[in-house]
Amino acid sequence: MKKNIIIFVLILISFISVQNSYAQGSVSNIAIEDEFQRYTDSLKQTEYEWHFPIMGAKLRKMGFDLPFPNGIMINYAYSSQDLMVSNLNVGFSPDKLMNVDGLARFNSITPNVKAVSARYDFWLLPFLNVYGIGGYIKSETQVSLGLPFNADFTARSEGPTVGWGTVVAGGVGPLVVSFDYTQVYTFTGSTDKATKTNVFGARVGHMFRFRKKPYKNIVALVGVQYLGLNKSSGGKVDIENLVGITPEGKIRASQNLDTWYGQLNPTEQQILNPVYEGASRYLNSTDPANLHYTFDKALYYPWSMSLGINYQHNKRYQFTALYSFLGSRNQIVFGVNYRFGFKGKNLLKGVTL
Repeated sequence: MKKNIIIFVLILISFISVQNSYAQGSVSNIAIEDEFQRYTDSLKQTEYEWHFPIMGAKLRKMGFDLPFPNGIMINYAYSSQDLMVSNLNVGFSPDKLMNVDGLARFNSITPNVKAVSARYDFWLLPFLNVYGIGGYIKSETQVSLGLPFNADFTARSEGPTVGWGTVVAGGVGPLVVSFDYTQVYTFTGSTDKATKTNVFGARVGHMFRFRKKPYKNIVALVGVQYLGLNKSSGGKVDIENLVGITPEGKIRASQNLDTWYGQLNPTEQQILNPVYEGASRYLNSTDPANLHYTFDKALYYPWSMSLGINYQHNKRYQFTALYSFLGSRNQIVFGVNYRFGFKGKNLLKGVTL
């Protein structure tokens, strides 16, 4: 019974063992062409020298060209996408917030985010990769306010990010398939807790190999991606830093505020008086002021399409470019990956069939 289970596991791993994981590493599948047959035969005779992935030595004996198990990747990403805000509460004191959903209307809210990250990964199993991420982001959010008066301004924030993720990948012939999940926490200082982002992705690719150099290949990719944000946010922000208002701008804004408040009926003025007085004090003073807030957020288009290409120069270096799009979403990612390994006895190498 134990022998049958081991045989089944090895057959399963052999079928879904990664042919290529673009941004993680690369595995060239067993080639049927004469040029690759000699390369495959030589692999069967080569000792597997790394600790991971588990049972890597068994797959090497079967002719699979596994990637170096560990990798360090540097990524640069730029993204832009419309955001929806609801249940907005604001105030100049954290214990005196007022819901302004019926009074404030946004024509658009579009964050433009630049991010640099470093990722360390390793293949735990031939088809399972896990990784940790650390990085830094800068965000400029273009806000167009429609009510209570028209105003356009840019909100800026920046801070570190940390996260983790996993990839399950496999392939048959020249086709490769992967499913990935990433969870990232961003700390900008303007919110009272980190912003959590969950990313689910699925991609399929076609590998084009270099006949004279079996270790080199290019993979063309197409896929889908889901981006999810934690719903609720809150915090405080310095108004002057938020909108970049000038002394002259304060005068104009104070005039607009007085005009807006004067057009309200007595009941509305009574309800909104705390907000009006707080904003008026700030606009007519040189002292800084913090705006406290809570709100719910969501993306207009959480799903997107993605196109990309991965180039493996050799077993050490890979280069990746991805473009995601749909609706208002646009994202470009560039990555450079260096792979290596820790030498030692491969885990479960001694398992016998």
